[in-house]
Amino acid sequence: MVNPDHPHTSTVASWRAGSGTGSTNSCLPNRGVLPRGTYPVKAYYPHHNGGLHGVNGISWYIGDKRCKPGGTNRTALFIHSEMLPSGGQGSAEPYRWNGNSDYKSNGCIKLKPSDIRELQGYRAKFPRPTQLYVS
Repeated sequence: MVNPDHPHTSTVASWRAGSGTGSTNSCLPNRGVLPRGTYPVKAYYPHHNGGLHGVNGISWYIGDKRCKPGGTNRTALFIHSEMLPSGGQGSAEPYRWNGNSDYKSNGCIKLKPSDIRELQGYRAKFPRPTQLYVS
């Protein structure tokens, strides 16, 4: 299906995702939702190791984004889940997906593990993604 807002792109699937910890203020670092706009997909990590309080497992680095012209620069933004660096589930937080509360993040896009694995599978079927559109 062709995306009418971005005619040179196509939507191959969609998933529920979370961003932020409940605030709709995109200028609020580490709590607000991801700022709207276009993001370059800068890197893909099949086994990211960000440590206890970082991003682990399957992830895509989408860089930094100002929440609005002249606004707060939001940094270190990713698409990720809750998993071990190996991509498996741990026995406790922050490496285990337990339900809806796990969609909360420090502003990144967060998917449940089965959805991020499905997204990862599209890398082999389609050209490498270069941009992400957040509306």
